[in-house]
Amino acid sequence: MAYRITAEPDYLRAELFHRETVEETQDFLRAVVRDNAKLRRPCVLILVSVSKPIFKVVPHRLIEYIEEIAGTSANQIALVGDTRDLHSSHEYIELLARQRRLNVRCFRDERAALQWLKDRRRAEDRRKLREWREQNERREQVRRASPESHQLAG
Repeated sequence: MAYRITAEPDYLRAELFHRETVEETQDFLRAVVRDNAKLRRPCVLILVSVSKPIFKVVPHRLIEYIEEIAGTSANQIALVGDTRDLHSSHEYIELLARQRRLNVRCFRDERAALQWLKDRRRAEDRRKLREWREQNERREQVRRASPESHQLAG
């Protein structure tokens, strides 16, 4: 097993290669939790290649690691597997994660996963901009309605 975790500008990229066992998966996910806790990226992209699928997620507490990753500021987690079996196991993880209200999606290719992460970030940026404008508008309304502003105008 080998893995590589890199901090991209807007997301944490976590790549896992040649994973054979659940214990290797746990080691990898612990490293992702640790690195994202330090780096605090809003999104995490997990790419799994040339690895055996794992369908016994619950008994091995793998979903708890996904929860921990989400709890270290990852608003979104995208999972990508390079085989049909890996994708199927990721679909199961996505289902369990959504039941726990986690924002996890699985994809067949990296490009689609990155597009989802990017689109969601843009939506979040638009939401924050809209909230900022609304706050400023409310402040301006309060300022105009206050007696002090009438006295200064007269």
